[in-house]
Amino acid sequence: MVNTGPQRAELREALAAAATKIVAERGYQSLKARELAAEVGCAVGSIYNVFPDIDALFLAVKARALDMLESDVVRELGPFVAAGPDAAAERFLKLGRVYLDFAARHWRLWSSVFEHRASDSEALSAYMLRLDVILTNIEQPLHALLPDIDPAARRRLARTLFAAVHGVVSLGLDGKLGPIGAEELHEQVRSLLAATLRGLRRGECASG
Repeated sequence: MVNTGPQRAELREALAAAATKIVAERGYQSLKARELAAEVGCAVGSIYNVFPDIDALFLAVKARALDMLESDVVRELGPFVAAGPDAAAERFLKLGRVYLDFAARHWRLWSSVFEHRASDSEALSAYMLRLDVILTNIEQPLHALLPDIDPAARRRLARTLFAAVHGVVSLGLDGKLGPIGAEELHEQVRSLLAATLRGLRRGECASG
């Protein structure tokens, strides 16, 4: 039995890491408590000492996936610093490439993030905080490009752009747009973001 805070945190991390590995290899529907317990070397009941249910465990996996994406953004682009419109536009376009490269490397894990629909819970709230970090990466250059729009409108635009890029990437990596190479898919993402930039610069997206 896990009694102490450090022991609980250690088991939680081990379970989340093992679950992430299983999902990355076989998808989230392959996540089973008995197999996971055997992988970590704990009793099945111990899983439920640190996660209320498998849904909460998978939300921890989803949060880890978002952390992985955030790490890629920081590694590839560095932290955001206040910039003029041209530098903001360049970063905005580069975000699309980072996203595509990440999704391509971790496609089974990343697609599982969006296949799974969780019920409202404390674990879901923690996941949504991680998603807010990802959306902030989009909002930062948008703020430099649209300094005068309402923050709520800027957040809606960031969500819309995230969903649009994910749609193109998801359909492309799934082969649902026909056979598409990595560079062609990158050009599709870049075209979408470049068209958005043109609209932003003309003020067509600024009304929110």
